Amino acid sequence: MKRIKKRTLFTKQRDLIRLISVFSFYGLVIIPHQLGYGGLEIESETIVLASILFLGSWFCGWVCPFGNASYFMSQLGAYFFPSLQFQIPTCLHNKLKYLKYLFLIYFLGLFLVEGVNYFDDHILMYKSNWFTFAFLKFKHIAVLLIPIFIPRFFCKYLCFQKGAYNFLNLVFPSSFIHRNDSTCISCKKCDKVCPMQIKVSKKEIIAGNDCLSCFNCLDTDTCPPNHKSLSLCFFGKEVKPLKFGLVMSVLYFLISIFVLFV
Repeated sequence: MKRIKKRTLFTKQRDLIRLISVFSFYGLVIIPHQLGYGGLEIESETIVLASILFLGSWFCGWVCPFGNASYFMSQLGAYFFPSLQFQIPTCLHNKLKYLKYLFLIYFLGLFLVEGVNYFDDHILMYKSNWFTFAFLKFKHIAVLLIPIFIPRFFCKYLCFQKGAYNFLNLVFPSSFIHRNDSTCISCKKCDKVCPMQIKVSKKEIIAGNDCLSCFNCLDTDTCPPNHKSLSLCFFGKEVKPLKFGLVMSVLYFLISIFVLFV
């Protein structure tokens, strides 16, 4: 199952936000840093953490620069190498997805035992020892190369931040996707468009389940219009996914600029 969703008005507007996040991060941070110019820090981990607590996993699906870079590489892979698109079989996927929690335990130990500051420069964090440096090097491969053939590889199996976010979203489900079992006909279209291989059609509430809040399953071409069994809830109130994503993106960028530069 390729899980490359067809283009709609929703995906075009969402992906514009994704494109802005990728270009701003790589153009202002990664590339200048690699060229020896230091780079301009444009992402605050404090703001990211606050967004996870108050907006659920929205950050992962809309403005995460690494997740978005991975997404666009998957799009390129689907366009140039459609026959080489691959999904790890479910039985193996269900085991490998716990790798990110092992990395989470390791990095938590690094923060607590060695006093490495997660909220400081991430490059310094990844240069703490040989293992973290090797993780950083492989991260580039996992984000920019492997997704050409295996979509969302890094997000599914290696992102220890996503592992932590899952716990937070499970404990504080501020934003979640709800499935109405009484109207659902189990067509499983939502399962087919989920990039994280979540069995959406078998869950009542999706929060802390590896969900990226990409909202593919909430798009108008997914759930049959006569049923509309899926909805996005924000603090218990149903909201429009596209409006929610766009408004929160604007707020996120404005708050980040104010906190980091004002």
